[in-house]
Amino acid sequence: MRFPLLFYKNAKVYLPVHLLPFLIYKRKAFIKNPISTTARSLLSYIKSVLFLTLMVQSLRYNWCKQVRFRKVVDPLIPMTGGFLGAFSLLLESKTRVQEIMLSIVPRFFETLLNLMKRKGYMIDIPKGDVLVFAVILAIIHYYYQHDHKALKATYRGVFAKFWGKN
Repeated sequence: MRFPLLFYKNAKVYLPVHLLPFLIYKRKAFIKNPISTTARSLLSYIKSVLFLTLMVQSLRYNWCKQVRFRKVVDPLIPMTGGFLGAFSLLLESKTRVQEIMLSIVPRFFETLLNLMKRKGYMIDIPKGDVLVFAVILAIIHYYYQHDHKALKATYRGVFAKFWGKN
């Protein structure tokens, strides 16, 4: 089984993701209560590494078993693998799941658009990515101006530095 090796490799991936925020934002909490702060951060780190390891392992296992048993490669294989792999998100914290979704959803739509262009269902719009970025930024501006509670507090803080407070 490749699980221990995969866990080791994924541990290197998630180390900076968890170490940098710990060093930047949790210094005061660490000085006040080093044991509980370290334990919580370590648990969060292990859960994140376990999430990525289980997701990759379930995708690989699903691919291998379906190809071996069905003797065919079709779109059903990655779809079922993605569905099974998504259950590993249950290991992550709620805020981390939101961050993962914020990175995955745009990739999904980018892939869908590229597929539609390749199949001829959609025309290629020059600088279309800039148009999409402008629309997304307009949505963020709207919520920042009219319903700032809909945005995460950390994002509101960053936006306040750039755009000022209401």
